[in-house]
Amino acid sequence: MTAVPTGRALLYCTFNGAANCTNGIGRQTQTLLGAFSRRWDELNALAGPFTPFVAIPEPGPATWAYDPARLAETERTLAARGGRVFALSYDMKAPFWSPRMWSQLSAGAASVGRRLARRFEHVAVIAVDTPFVGIGVHHLPANVRVLLAMYGTAHWHHHPHPEPSRLAWEREGLATIGAGVRPADIGQALTEHLVQDYGVRREDFVPFRSALDLTAPDLRPASIERARLVAAEFGIPLDRPLVLVVARTDPTKGVDQLIAALGPLRDRVHLVAIVVPFDGADPLLDAYRRQIAEQRLDATLIPRFTRELPRALASLPGTAVVACPSRGEALANVPLETALWARHGGPVVVAPALGGFPETITDGRTGILYDARQPGALTAALRRGLDLPSGERRELCRRAHRHVVAERDIVPALTETLQHLFPPPPAASR
Repeated sequence: MTAVPTGRALLYCTFNGAANCTNGIGRQTQTLLGAFSRRWDELNALAGPFTPFVAIPEPGPATWAYDPARLAETERTLAARGGRVFALSYDMKAPFWSPRMWSQLSAGAASVGRRLARRFEHVAVIAVDTPFVGIGVHHLPANVRVLLAMYGTAHWHHHPHPEPSRLAWEREGLATIGAGVRPADIGQALTEHLVQDYGVRREDFVPFRSALDLTAPDLRPASIERARLVAAEFGIPLDRPLVLVVARTDPTKGVDQLIAALGPLRDRVHLVAIVVPFDGADPLLDAYRRQIAEQRLDATLIPRFTRELPRALASLPGTAVVACPSRGEALANVPLETALWARHGGPVVVAPALGGFPETITDGRTGILYDARQPGALTAALRRGLDLPSGERRELCRRAHRHVVAERDIVPALTETLQHLFPPPPAASR
């Protein structure tokens, strides 16, 4: 006799954060796992009980900066709550950022969704970003609801010349939106982009706010002593104000624009550039080194992911600015994390008034925004950050912290999402 499916399952499909952590998507995965680990009872009380699962590419070439200890911790966290990690097979010789690879990962995730649908009465699938946008093509059972959580598009990352095969892949996946497949509203800017450029209907979106686990130990400010020690370990001098940038080696991130903008300020600042290559090596790193030399900047370039260094530097009052010089960003984690680390008075975030930045930063109140279309605007914004009086800087940091605490906590944010993906429980009988 076939068992009747009962209970609810959440399947989170991602390519970063469970067995590695090198970008913002990885940080979002870590936030989710942190909520499962530290705030499980609170989450269940608000969202109702469910069993958590995570699907990732099988560790291999697609898992750059692979960390077996991190994967083991992910597995322990899920197992303690009845779930597990599903490793999705794929052609490891294929380029990761290609529709061929994404098609295999989406098919594998859909297969896991069907498997869970036979065991659970209701299954919610959160398909993170481009590699999993094709999951809806595979016609999942009626008790499975999919959320397509895109954090960028071909239009966004390759404007004004989107890559045709990626564009076709995205359009095919988004065409499956309907009763069982919904798009994620991660922020106003990207939602508007999907409506205008991909024809997604506004009424189909489900809230999926980018959030943080406010109880996470690594989101508390580091002590001044510890922060100075970490800076010394990386060879960073503290004899002048610091400007910090944390980014991937992606032209969209605009690190080249920041280096150029710092030229007129070279005698005032030390640049700390944490720039993480996709696969351990990237020609952009050498380009940034040459540009730093040409601009005669006092700078430290760190070509690998480090969690401790941004926290340490954002905790120091001598760090003046955390720069986000992006050419286009749906929603960045860096301003949110900086607000928590710098809560007692530290760096202010400088970012362009485009994409999702105005959703997290109010100019002059929680950070500094600039018009990226205006020549010299980034230099002027950096100068504003450097020249802020200490009292004004502390108040700005306090406001930024209050704003993040009020709006970006993972438990209420995830609860809101799950309430849309899982059907409401039946009304209690009288």
